Amino acid sequence: MSLSQRAAAEAAGVPHRYLTIVETSDSRVGTNLDLVDFYGAAGIEFLGEASIGREITRAGARWSSPNSQDVSRAEKAKFHAENARVSFRAARALLNKGQDEIAAMAGLSRATVKSLELGKVWEESHRTLLTFYESAGVEFIGWGDPVTNMYFGIGVRWSSESKPECTSYPGPP
Repeated sequence: MSLSQRAAAEAAGVPHRYLTIVETSDSRVGTNLDLVDFYGAAGIEFLGEASIGREITRAGARWSSPNSQDVSRAEKAKFHAENARVSFRAARALLNKGQDEIAAMAGLSRATVKSLELGKVWEESHRTLLTFYESAGVEFIGWGDPVTNMYFGIGVRWSSESKPECTSYPGPP
């Protein structure tokens, strides 16, 4: 193509400065790969479904887990495990919201959201927050192990192809 950067950016519908950064900087790609390696080494897997020319869908993250539930205790011990089947903190991070915002949208107090994120379980509040996140498009993933009574592969991802808006919540059903 014999287009200037400015003409190419205009034709692609992106700001010229973005195209300049992408075409002249190896550091952004390198930095992203360094971060992926860092989190991978810490046991975090990034999720998403991608195809060329389309946005990544069902993005999220989870703790790495054994490939099967039918592995030895010793093998399971190599992976991070949680004592709860959901991570409300990860769900809030996926929505990119603060505890105050989530509390207001879900109709709970900030103290309740904080406590639920720390693993406290109050049945009604837990159900309210779980329902709120699910209605906002968050899918909780992972599996429980009856042998260790722990949960593996705990994480979150978007439940549909398009990222839902999270502006309000009508309350529990």
